[in-house]
Amino acid sequence: MLTGIHHVGYVFGELEPHVAFYRERLGLEPTAHVDATETMGIELVVYRLGDGSSGLELIRPTREEGPFWEFLQRTGGGLHHVAYGTDAELTEVAGELPGRGFTVTTNGAEDSPAGWRIINVDPAISMGLLTQLAER
Repeated sequence: MLTGIHHVGYVFGELEPHVAFYRERLGLEPTAHVDATETMGIELVVYRLGDGSSGLELIRPTREEGPFWEFLQRTGGGLHHVAYGTDAELTEVAGELPGRGFTVTTNGAEDSPAGWRIINVDPAISMGLLTQLAER
């Protein structure tokens, strides 16, 4: 079912220091910079790594409300989620998850502002960490 790490998402109050870190220390350039304030209340910077099958999301809440803002207030920022790639269509995977004891918190597969489709799994089932399944 899983093919590897699709991406890892971090939430921060500011993006520029982290973008500078990835550029100056690791030699990485963003592959996308998305303002999703209207739809999700976030700004994100996306990095695809190596062959493009894995990557990073750096997320900044742009409104003082919503799950990303709440996460930032509760934790001070940091690792928010891990997304795993799948070898099947997400709609098929979503149908299998309840039988494996998972609760899906999205209404089926959703389009993310980063350009891929995701399913969120209830963090209570995955040891407190938001887990996503993703396809490109």
